[in-house]
Amino acid sequence: MQLKPQSMITEVRTIDSPCVGICHIDYSTIDELCSGCGRTINEIANWSIYSDENKELVNEQATKRMKEISFDQGF
Repeated sequence: MQLKPQSMITEVRTIDSPCVGICHIDYSTIDELCSGCGRTINEIANWSIYSDENKELVNEQATKRMKEISFDQGF
């Protein structure tokens, strides 16, 4: 995923983290995914410095990954 560079803040917005408090990093996956929220370990580590736009992109990707995980596990 290509993140966009941070831009100047022109308004204050808050994008919620997809964290659900079930933190389990699956180190057997290429991107080291959290099975609780679907984010990569790097996305989790960098969440606090991401712009709102980047957080929205991460949330979209995490949602997509969680659907793929659920489908793969037959849920």
